[in-house]
Amino acid sequence: MRLSPPLPSLILAIAIACSGVVAHAQMGQAPMAPAGGLIGSAVQGFQNLDANGPGIFYYGVNAADRGLGYNGSYMTLGGFVPYGEDDLGGLWAADLRGHLSVYGGFFSNTGIVRKQFLGGTLLGVGVYWDYDGDLNQYPTGGAPGTSQYGQFGHAYNQVGVSGEWLTDFGNLRSNGYIPVGTTAYTVGAPGNPFVGNSILCLPGLDAALSGADLEVGAYIPGLSDWAGMISVGGYALGNSRYDWIGSTGARQNVVPWFGGVYTRLDMTFVKNWDFSLQANNDSYFDWTGFARLTYRMGGSRRRNVPDQVEQPMMRNEHIVRAHQTPAVAINPVTGAAWRVIHVDSAAAPRGNGTAEAPVQTLSSATPGAPGAMQLATNPYDIVFVHTGNSATTPYQSAWQFQADNQILVGQGSTLALNTVNCGAEQFFKIGPTTAYPALASTGNAITLRNGAIVDHFSITSAPVGILADASLTAGANVNDVRITTAAGQVGVSVAAVPSGQVNFYNMNITNAGRGLWVNGGAPDVKFQGRIATTSSSDESVLVQNMSGGSVNVNTTTDTLVTPVAQNQTLVSTAPLAITDTASAAPAAIQVAGNTGATVNIGQATITRPTQRGVLVQGNTATQTTFRNLQVTQATNEAFASLSNDAASSLTIDGKSSLESLSTTAPAFSSNEAATLDVTLFSVKSAVTAAPPTAVLLQGGSTGAFTITNEFLVNGAAGTAANVDQTGSPAVTVTLP
Repeated sequence: MRLSPPLPSLILAIAIACSGVVAHAQMGQAPMAPAGGLIGSAVQGFQNLDANGPGIFYYGVNAADRGLGYNGSYMTLGGFVPYGEDDLGGLWAADLRGHLSVYGGFFSNTGIVRKQFLGGTLLGVGVYWDYDGDLNQYPTGGAPGTSQYGQFGHAYNQVGVSGEWLTDFGNLRSNGYIPVGTTAYTVGAPGNPFVGNSILCLPGLDAALSGADLEVGAYIPGLSDWAGMISVGGYALGNSRYDWIGSTGARQNVVPWFGGVYTRLDMTFVKNWDFSLQANNDSYFDWTGFARLTYRMGGSRRRNVPDQVEQPMMRNEHIVRAHQTPAVAINPVTGAAWRVIHVDSAAAPRGNGTAEAPVQTLSSATPGAPGAMQLATNPYDIVFVHTGNSATTPYQSAWQFQADNQILVGQGSTLALNTVNCGAEQFFKIGPTTAYPALASTGNAITLRNGAIVDHFSITSAPVGILADASLTAGANVNDVRITTAAGQVGVSVAAVPSGQVNFYNMNITNAGRGLWVNGGAPDVKFQGRIATTSSSDESVLVQNMSGGSVNVNTTTDTLVTPVAQNQTLVSTAPLAITDTASAAPAAIQVAGNTGATVNIGQATITRPTQRGVLVQGNTATQTTFRNLQVTQATNEAFASLSNDAASSLTIDGKSSLESLSTTAPAFSSNEAATLDVTLFSVKSAVTAAPPTAVLLQGGSTGAFTITNEFLVNGAAGTAANVDQTGSPAVTVTLP
């Protein structure tokens, strides 16, 4: 509880009143006799002690916003109490100090001091026990994410050793500070933000620092009337007794040792009043300092060496703390803390899903051993899958999200999670980004759900790598997933999704039976990445039976951005490309049977297809576009556009080329009423029949068909005679 400002003012007022009594007596005016009785006697005794006593007691105010290892101002009530002299002439005294901070915290210093004259100088040595219970000096001010751990303050104890050598010219002082007992508390660690099921924006630290200081002071001649002294010194502080433990097990001292410098001005204004002003600078705390005003009963003890026998030793009264209030990452949408379920196949069995005890599986493997699916039941839950042993034994996955807007993310991901209190942070980038947790499945490896995010996985040997089905109505996002399947299997299937944006970024699908299959529904599908197949009996891309919506494959270079997460760091170096070699499918890419859809496919290279390269067939009111399409050595037609209605359109642009090795089938054929806007860099046909038809335009199409650079028919330059447009005379044909 923070004290109100009037309390220091009250102490100061009392001090001024007391000094006024002394000043009045010094001017030769006798004060009024105190009233009789117990109270009167006590007041008289206090006045006599203040005027003539040895200066046993003192009180003061230390004003500091940020002192060295502490926050806030405090008040002090102290006493330097002599109690004996030894046979060697040394004076023994107790140095007692009690403090109350503006945050309501109490701390104290209890010391035994011995001072002895050496010639005209004074040598002092002290041993102290320091207690610091100023727990609440780090108010969180309601900062987001700090409520779970509060101010994270603790009480500390410390042994101190002090020494001083005082002369008429200046002083030499040194102190050592040795915290004892538990001297540090931590939550999380730098580079390892996961604690329990939480994510920390800031790891928590509260540590008492060991250290020492050394200073030399000299009296300033121009300030001799006020006993003015300038002291300069340095200090070293640190805590090497405790370590941060990073995500890889690496250890680092919680506070590595560091050094600093300081300077202080000490002055005595009048008989009873001492003033100090100190500034410190170091690499850990930066600039800190304090201003101290002290009232000493019986007069100051700084003016000469003999008087300083009864002067308390100059030392740190607060135990120096390094502190950072832990802050839990807050979801900007819900305003609640992010919740993370940890999965690690290399962890001990029967974990509970915390960072310290991950579960071993994605779904329940044995009774009493829950998997992540059983624990991640809330919207916006995050399932963080560690690499574990998956490089040799993939996680068995039939993953289904148990609530909307959940996140499934693999270790090494560059996914940046959005937070209220620390912006967007890549919390999951632990270990190399080239390592992907591996999943395998006997069915659908991952089934998407509304608002889901999937990031940074490798899927092997799954009939369907990622499935979006009819339950998906509000979209989902997949990023940086590598999928390797086999004949008859599907990398990505979007099946009968009624609506919503389904995005696939930075994908790498290799050796799939079918790379991307969009079948039915009216979703808006965006796919960016690589699809590479060889000798597959299924299409690299199949878009069919859509009743609206759109499909865009490798036509933009967007990145994942949602209200809760973003990933704008490309981990995969695979190009945006469809590479289909020796396809055994009816066509390597097929767009068929769609109504009211928009299909855009870019960066496709089809080599040696055993049948057609591309087939666009039976579409109604569907706009289909290919950009930078390369079809080479096709056994049949390189490109066929068949039976599409007049409300449909076909566009081919960019640097696109077609080549057919068939001696009977044209390189490009169309028997439809759709509007054509075809611009090809080159067309090569091996037809030999008479008349040799390399380009066939039928069905009443309109529009334009243009070859800009090269038109070869059976090795010779083609002419208009090699273009049959008797069924589509309205198409404007332009040849090189």
